Amino acid sequence: MTQRLLFLAPAPPTDQQGGGALRMVHLLQFLGSRFQVDLVAPALDGTEDAQRLLKDVCAEMVFVPPQSPGLFDRLGRMSPYVKDRALAAVVRERLASGQYGAVQLEKPAMIPYLPPQVTVPLVLDIWSYGATSPWRILRGGSGAGDQSKQLMRLMKVRLVERLHWPATHCVTVVSDEDRIRCERAHPGQRVLVVPNGVDCRTILPKADHLATSPLLLFAGDMGLEANVEAAVFLATDVFPGIRRDFPKAELRLVGRNPDPRVRRLAGSGIEVTGAVPDLRLHLRAATIYVAPHFTGPGTRTKLLEAMAAGLPIITTSVGIEGMKVQPGRDVLVADQPVDMIESIHTLLASQSDRERFAHAARHMAEIWYDWSRCLWPLEPLYQNLLMPKAMAC
Repeated sequence: MTQRLLFLAPAPPTDQQGGGALRMVHLLQFLGSRFQVDLVAPALDGTEDAQRLLKDVCAEMVFVPPQSPGLFDRLGRMSPYVKDRALAAVVRERLASGQYGAVQLEKPAMIPYLPPQVTVPLVLDIWSYGATSPWRILRGGSGAGDQSKQLMRLMKVRLVERLHWPATHCVTVVSDEDRIRCERAHPGQRVLVVPNGVDCRTILPKADHLATSPLLLFAGDMGLEANVEAAVFLATDVFPGIRRDFPKAELRLVGRNPDPRVRRLAGSGIEVTGAVPDLRLHLRAATIYVAPHFTGPGTRTKLLEAMAAGLPIITTSVGIEGMKVQPGRDVLVADQPVDMIESIHTLLASQSDRERFAHAARHMAEIWYDWSRCLWPLEPLYQNLLMPKAMAC
């Protein structure tokens, strides 16, 4: 007899709130087309989008209005994860019904919502595992106060992992690098790679690669520290060197929640858009996608979208961590300002090079990262958990 899957999300799955929320949308669309899936999430920004996107996918959706923590909760909380009592009560009631054959937890932040001695098999989906190390935090461009906060949070996360990591049936991660990190930290844990992806049906490649008015594009949540650092680096250390030889070149920084440091970059050929309704318009207009990531975890969703859009891409070693692309064949990799400037000059000066790297990026997006391909490891995992008798036949 087929049992249901309970999907616990830390926020509403939506295509408007960043890569993690978008990953959850595609996970649910994939799983909901094959199994009965119930979604439980807090009622935060994006709830209406989630209801629209998933109305024909989930068997049931429950969005729980958050409950403000009491004074004791705030004073006694040592965990880096906030636990909402109202959401915890709904999860507890759902699991007590006995109708679920498995639970999928999106991010370790959902671990505190599990009742003690839960017996249902657990699948923990981690959008990035251990990609932010103490050394990377110290090397990052944040101030000393931000570094201290990040290090303290990292220590809390690792302590919670060590003390409260649940007995999971499987952990899913986005890359082989994350799988290795997870297996080293948790010997004997089953770990499955389920990459982040992109929809190559809705993001189509550019029709041409002319560069009469060169436009460099970088996109992401411009409130996240890793993206703020990348935007500032690109605008101050790289773009002036491009403007000297290409005076008509423009730099466009696209993404929601622009930090004041990003907003101050606007001017002299630099545009800061804030949130945009459709990134595809900016991808089609761009000449080159430049992503100078030096910190921050996970597979870059916006970089995958640039690949699907058939853009030539320049990024860093950190930017392609965990991806199957090959530097010099599929993308250009530059970790120093002078090397990034030289790479941009090379592409702006040669339409044939732009076309070659653009076609290679699109090809990699199609064969490795289209959502229709990269989520398939989940099917046998959940067939075994939710339809055990069918597998035994």
